[in-house]
Amino acid sequence: MNKFAWASIGENGKITGGKPGDQTGKEVRVGGYYDFGQKSVIRFKSKTKGRKAAKYAKALANNSAIGYNQDGRHTLFNLARDCGWNYSKLKKSLKYEKVNCDCSSFASTIINLAYGKQIVHISTTATIWGNCELSGKFKKLSIADAKKKWHKGDMPYKANCHIIMNV
Repeated sequence: MNKFAWASIGENGKITGGKPGDQTGKEVRVGGYYDFGQKSVIRFKSKTKGRKAAKYAKALANNSAIGYNQDGRHTLFNLARDCGWNYSKLKKSLKYEKVNCDCSSFASTIINLAYGKQIVHISTTATIWGNCELSGKFKKLSIADAKKKWHKGDMPYKANCHIIMNV
């Protein structure tokens, strides 16, 4: 069974106003695939980078230092950037600092960590495909085609709504 990682809602049940870090264990998490109306999937052209992204997404989704809050959605992305997009350095920094993200900034962070450099800007669900397309390192599939054989790192998404990552 495929598992997916995502950032979904703050500890207060809202998209804003939450504290840094995951107070509930469900703000950023790993779970089964679910339908939120997605029609498209962003896929890494490199299976190696997709597997690396999946590994990092799973680990970070299970890290209680990362929570959900759209007001502070940039803090995980900025910390990862300040760590030079180096996963080991980020992991150490998260022992001392709590941060937040939302689903699209989580995905943007993971993509850059997989490449070890910034290849996409911090995105929203409205801009993430465009940012990935500009990098030349991704392709877009229909959800039906992706479901035939999921790849690690696949990102089902719905513009202006939500994005998750196959881990």
